[in-house]
Amino acid sequence: MTTLYLDEARLAALLAEKEGISTFAPAPTDALAWMDTADGQTAAEALRQARPAQSAKGIFLAAAESVGRYGAQAGTPSRTEQQTMVVVGVRACELRAWNYLDKVFLEGTFKDDAYARRREATITVSCDCVDCTESCFCTLVGGQPHATEGYDVNLTPLEEGFLAEVATDRGREWLESGGSGLNEATDDQLARRDALRADMAKRVEAQNAAFGFQADDGNQPGLPDDADEAWGRFSADCVECGACTHICPTCHCFYLYDQALGPEEFERLRMWDSCLLSTYHRMAGGPGMKLTPRPALFSRLANRVLHKFAYSPQQYELIGCVGCGRCIDACLGAIDIRQVVKELSR
Repeated sequence: MTTLYLDEARLAALLAEKEGISTFAPAPTDALAWMDTADGQTAAEALRQARPAQSAKGIFLAAAESVGRYGAQAGTPSRTEQQTMVVVGVRACELRAWNYLDKVFLEGTFKDDAYARRREATITVSCDCVDCTESCFCTLVGGQPHATEGYDVNLTPLEEGFLAEVATDRGREWLESGGSGLNEATDDQLARRDALRADMAKRVEAQNAAFGFQADDGNQPGLPDDADEAWGRFSADCVECGACTHICPTCHCFYLYDQALGPEEFERLRMWDSCLLSTYHRMAGGPGMKLTPRPALFSRLANRVLHKFAYSPQQYELIGCVGCGRCIDACLGAIDIRQVVKELSR
């Protein structure tokens, strides 16, 4: 695998607006970076911050999108032509999440056309973490703060610029679109990259040492089932806002909603859903009927955690948590999924 050196001017040129290409990259803030349309002048600073505040899953799985029309507009196409997208600054945890979503939307009985078109149109430029938040815990769930696969180009921030590992032909074409004159990384730069990766992994491991568990695709913690009232110790703090599932890079539940566009004209939308909400899986019916499969909040909270650590490994042979820590940051009730697993694991 070829590793090249980019200075910040070259990176800015790569992120410049190009016809027919949408580029998304992190923008720096006082706290965490924020994924936005690319700004080549500030992206270098953002790539040296911890992972962005929000997941990039919405690029492939829109929060709300049309899936078809019927009635007077039956047959009117709801899809648009998908142009090339370049997503820059994707972290290793996010790449693991994309691999998980691929299992869900591309490898099942039915292939999701909209998701597939967006994935196929995307050039992925990942980036090593050289900083982290207090909530990051990728090393507890079988990950590392640097990418090993799933990218076209991977960047490593150094003081003087960036190293770029080229994994695919599309990645090399993207790098060459910024102009000629790329140089291979020196032995000293490669050694500094390896040292940065080792130091970052040790930092994440150290800040999570107190939680005392390890989980990965083949090794899951023993958690009680969703009928066990021990989950109530944590659900008492849950306000059912759904922030944890909406910000999670692997949560993918959705519901279908029909709306009227006009007389005899209707559209069906697909929208994100959350298993923490009391309306999740709600069914029609009258008194005495079971209108929801999980009426108790503690059972819904249990379902969310068990889906990550028990159900996903059974269904996809992948753990459903990538350790990004976004759910911890977003939770209004200050529920820390690491603490939940620590206390409830048998």
